[in-house]
Amino acid sequence: MNKIKYYQKRVGFKGIIKIMLRKIGIIDFNVYEYMYDRYYSNLNKREYIQELIEWFKSTTGENVNPLIDPKTFNEKIQWLKINDSSALKTLCADKYNVRSYVSDKVGDEYLVPIYGCWDRFEDINFSELPNEMIFKSTTGSARYKIIKNKKNINFKELQNIFKSWQYLPFGYAGMEIHYLDIDRKIMCEKLLDMDGPSVADYKFHCFNGKPILVEYISDREGESHLETWFDTSWNKVNIIKDDKLSFNHKDIPESPKNLDRMLQLAEVLSEDFIYVRVDLYQIEGKIYFGELTFTPANGNHKWKGNKSQNLVGSLLRLPNEEKLDEGEINRIIEELKN
Repeated sequence: MNKIKYYQKRVGFKGIIKIMLRKIGIIDFNVYEYMYDRYYSNLNKREYIQELIEWFKSTTGENVNPLIDPKTFNEKIQWLKINDSSALKTLCADKYNVRSYVSDKVGDEYLVPIYGCWDRFEDINFSELPNEMIFKSTTGSARYKIIKNKKNINFKELQNIFKSWQYLPFGYAGMEIHYLDIDRKIMCEKLLDMDGPSVADYKFHCFNGKPILVEYISDREGESHLETWFDTSWNKVNIIKDDKLSFNHKDIPESPKNLDRMLQLAEVLSEDFIYVRVDLYQIEGKIYFGELTFTPANGNHKWKGNKSQNLVGSLLRLPNEEKLDEGEINRIIEELKN
């Protein structure tokens, strides 16, 4: 389905204009979200499934029903959205409640220090908070506010930001069902120095409880960054994103000294799931837990060429597919290197 026709049906002609204004930064992202949520929240289960199919076709340009015999990575993520949503996924997608899951699995030492979690803005005692911190919504993507100097807080503006986070549900657009039952609260954590030269972001793509691919990200500048993909022995694989914000490292980054420990953590944290991306940070040699992501890029990864999509999809084994042995996994990894 033509992408413009798809969005016009759901948000109307005025909505299309608002989407265009949002893309050039004239209207707030939350206004953009609200238009979708208002449409999707009125669908029943049967309509929801059909909506996912149409959404996938319009956003990928592929005339494929991803729920029937899915093959690629993107297609299988769509299948998991509908057929593998669970209370455990909801708990682990909650940025606050996932802390208890991580603590039970691997201990507290990898958790970013937290200052509090609140139902309402009015419940926050700012006098008890440090000068630097980061506020986050317990659900959603890109819902955070960095505070570098508490004296400069515009409290009315901050209150409006928090209210917009709590008013708007997250998960309807793209049918990420596991987000819908998360309580929309406000949490505050220690502000880590994510801009320093020693910061690294490791995203471990785990298939059937086993980390197989590592997406390494560094040199963040705004929304852009450098990234390279590796196997678990730190051999580069040929996965390249087709977007304007991701750039491959010119030189292959060295393997981190604590890679083995991060792989162990990723394996333990992924053992309950068919697929999950375990995000870990390394700051001056210390490992921090980031988040568990079940639907990266909403199952709409834009990689150059179809080869990566198909090969990574073959690593993700759905319940009706036979599990891969070590030799088969290694064969797929070797193909990804070519």
